[in-house]
Amino acid sequence: MIPDKYAYLSLAMMYMIVWGIVFWKNPWKKGMIKVGVAGGMMGMIAELWYFRDYWRPPTIFGTGIIGIEDYIIGFALFGVGGYIYSSFTKREIDQSRQSKAVNRQFFFMFVLACFSLTVFSVGLGIHSGYVTFLIFLVLSIYIWFKRPDLIGQSIISAFAMLAISFVIYYINFNILFPHFWDTYGMLDVPVLGMKVFNIPFSEMLWHFSWAMLCSMFRGFRNGVYYK
Repeated sequence: MIPDKYAYLSLAMMYMIVWGIVFWKNPWKKGMIKVGVAGGMMGMIAELWYFRDYWRPPTIFGTGIIGIEDYIIGFALFGVGGYIYSSFTKREIDQSRQSKAVNRQFFFMFVLACFSLTVFSVGLGIHSGYVTFLIFLVLSIYIWFKRPDLIGQSIISAFAMLAISFVIYYINFNILFPHFWDTYGMLDVPVLGMKVFNIPFSEMLWHFSWAMLCSMFRGFRNGVYYK
């Protein structure tokens, strides 16, 4: 039996395999790496909220502490979610159509997301799983209104990530570590705690909504349009 301390690392490395495939197909490799570096930091920061009520996973250095696994999976998820669509559709940038970059607006969205997660999760005691999904959904809808040309990319990326995550979670939490969520999860709440093939519904919802939002970051922030 594989020790539990490798469960999170195993999950992260499976996503890195997918990251490698997307990276190989991606024409914007430098951008994908830069996004991943930032994503790794966010993966670590996010645990400040999630350790409270979502999970306390074992890591190679201890249980319920921020570890290298958080950086790896953040690195992978930002890259996969942000570039899976452009890597496999091969849509070219429309050089004749570009709007002004919205870096300041993008930063305010990030601050608003962190503020909202803190207020509703920490301040009001609403489970972080609910709050995270609603934040991702609201920000996605906002970008859809601003850039309706990105809606298709957003939805396709969300379903692609959902399919990928289902396979990874099935392997990791049915074959390798079937007791993981019962032991380390904190999902005894309506809807989020539901399981399909021993996979928490909350996890599939998180990955779906994350890709729905993350896939639009590049086009929205940089004012990039595709042919």
